[in-house]
Amino acid sequence: MYWRVVKNDLLHQPLRIFPIAFFILLSVSFLGAAGQLGWELSGALRSLEKKAKTPHMVQMHTGGVDRERMAAFAGIHSEIEEYQILEFLNIDNRLLAMGDHSLKDSVYDNGFSVQSPSFDFLLDLEGEIIKPEPGEVYVPLVYKTTGEGQEGDILLVGDYPLRIAGFVRDSQMNSSLSVSRRFLLHEKDYQALLREGTLEYLIEFRLQTPRDAGKIEAAYAEAGLEAEGPPFLTAGLFTLANAFTDGIVVAGLGVIGLLIIAIALTCIRFTLLARLEEDYREQAVLRAIGLPLSIRRQIFLGKYLFVAGASSGAGILASFFIKGPFLSNIRLFFGEGGDGGILYLIALLPGAGIFLFLVFRMRSLAKGLKNLPMNPVLVGQKKKKSKSLSDSLLPFFLSRGIRDILSDKKLYSTMILVLVLSVFVLNFPMTLFTTVSDRRFVSYLGLGSYDVRMDLSQLEGREEEVGRLLERLSKDERVEDYTVYRSYQLDYRTEGGGLEKLWIDFGDWKKYPVSYGKGRAPGGEEEIALSALKAREMGKNIGDTILLVTGEGEKRVRVCGIFSSLTNGGKTARAGFSPEEGTALWMILPLSLRKGSDFASFMEEYTRDFPFAKMADMETYLNQIFGGTIRSIGRIAAFAFAASMLLVFLITLLFIRMIFAREEGEAALQKALGFSNRRLRLAYGLRILLVLTAGLAAGNVLEGLLGDALGGAALSLTGISGIQFIRHPLFSYLLVPLFMTFSTLPAVLWGTGGLEKMNIQKALKEDV
Repeated sequence: MYWRVVKNDLLHQPLRIFPIAFFILLSVSFLGAAGQLGWELSGALRSLEKKAKTPHMVQMHTGGVDRERMAAFAGIHSEIEEYQILEFLNIDNRLLAMGDHSLKDSVYDNGFSVQSPSFDFLLDLEGEIIKPEPGEVYVPLVYKTTGEGQEGDILLVGDYPLRIAGFVRDSQMNSSLSVSRRFLLHEKDYQALLREGTLEYLIEFRLQTPRDAGKIEAAYAEAGLEAEGPPFLTAGLFTLANAFTDGIVVAGLGVIGLLIIAIALTCIRFTLLARLEEDYREQAVLRAIGLPLSIRRQIFLGKYLFVAGASSGAGILASFFIKGPFLSNIRLFFGEGGDGGILYLIALLPGAGIFLFLVFRMRSLAKGLKNLPMNPVLVGQKKKKSKSLSDSLLPFFLSRGIRDILSDKKLYSTMILVLVLSVFVLNFPMTLFTTVSDRRFVSYLGLGSYDVRMDLSQLEGREEEVGRLLERLSKDERVEDYTVYRSYQLDYRTEGGGLEKLWIDFGDWKKYPVSYGKGRAPGGEEEIALSALKAREMGKNIGDTILLVTGEGEKRVRVCGIFSSLTNGGKTARAGFSPEEGTALWMILPLSLRKGSDFASFMEEYTRDFPFAKMADMETYLNQIFGGTIRSIGRIAAFAFAASMLLVFLITLLFIRMIFAREEGEAALQKALGFSNRRLRLAYGLRILLVLTAGLAAGNVLEGLLGDALGGAALSLTGISGIQFIRHPLFSYLLVPLFMTFSTLPAVLWGTGGLEKMNIQKALKEDV
């Protein structure tokens, strides 16, 4: 009997069942996909780090290395499990070409190495340690995704040809945020290419316990070992950087999933209330013929529980399809991750949770069947409203619509809440997309917003060349503005009185400012700003002091700001004073060009005349570093937009049908008095328009107030803090209202379709 009831509803009244099914399916699938992706990402990262034996600490160094002293250091520290010194051969990008693609415009530092002997292994796409043959080269995965290199192509290093035999999974340099890329080749080819590049060393440590990284870093600095390069990179930073792109996708899907669940649960309650008004009449008939309460409850609950269970199951299956496009990127860069059984459990949890909530909610609503009148005519009696009419139709319907909304605040407030949440679902992914794709986004990663960036390293003995470069820039009419940041490593005193190294960038931080999660940029001689990772490591906050050891003696500075940074190991500082420390380790020259300047010719000219300066324009930088992230978020935004439009249509249709069912007698009276179907539809449409206007206004206000906090909490999982989201006014305040209005219009027409088939006499009789 129960299956017959369900089947009859599905076959003869599908529009009653479909909204409930759709809301459940959508909420379960989105949250299930986000949970699975998060598990896959974390599992894949763990698997990659285990197979590659990712180092716990890496010091990049340019210059000679005293290997005996390094071995002695590792020998006296029992915390060090093993260590190694790898060579990284930097090759000028102008010498590199894969197939028909030159890498001269690449923003990455491309270098060559041989396979590591002990740990930090470079893996192939099967997760196996690569053993290249002579004449072969394995290329970083990023060039596979951009289409610049394919297996079987020829990589030219100057005039030296190498065949691309495959692609490299690099647990250190996989991330889109990493500006260094390792090509892997045979020892014979590596020796042949030594004359083409400059050597850099990766001094790597595996520790007994990764927690001892801070202790070893301090001991390394105290021993005065080689450190002509960025601060120590740690395994935690590698994980954070590797998870950045896919982490943003998971965070975005998770937030959208939670918003859709909020909408779905509100809509499901709303839907059940609407169905209850129609089903109560059937239940009254069943009671009148003598069916006991337990049977009637089973009939009422059975069909909804069946729909809830089937929709939850469909949502679980759909979550596997939704995650597909995003999972392919995780598996390409990191491999397989996560136990299959756990994935099914993660997909099952939101479905089971929503199903149990519905069971609880429907059982609560079903309690009303106990005191149901036996006369079907008395069920769901409506509060009578004034039947007075006005000669002016538009003012009458408008004022009547306002009175109807105010007379049933609970019903209409539910509809407004759904629209408010829909505005969130529409605006949040687009705001995330607009923010990440905007040039200003790099300010949350420790980079300013400018046109061209020059990086100068290995500066020892190049003072004259650097001077000529700066003089040329100061006289170049194409350059609107520029500044110089110089990087040094200074000692600072720890709480225990020891000395540790701190990488500090010095310069004018009012030009090309970055965004600060807390505080502001350093301005005075006694101020310093710390990256979030370094501030956490040092236990410092705004207002705390640091004792620096400079060439002029000790200098006490106060922390004035904390900023996000994933560059140079993520553990850096910024100061406004100029230290007397000799030659800088690094120089950064950000500059702005005048409008109309030819970027390509400017960069080509300076690259030719100053080959030691690595150059990149920010448009290319954004595209190469964040292109994959932007495309993934764009897919999320498009999917959320389509789902939200369908959701708005369905809830409006359901709402109109519910109102129409409740006011059928009143509509029949108005038709009897001569009102046309078109004018009655106008009345319903105006009422929906009022609700939609209120929902849009409240939604945009709340999204502006709470959206940043919601998105900031999600992005903080990827290491970014203090972000200010960038909204697209045309999208938020024109396109969203326009599309939501267009979604409601067909719902109004469809929902009032009963006007044409209405039996006026029967409707008036039932309403009396």
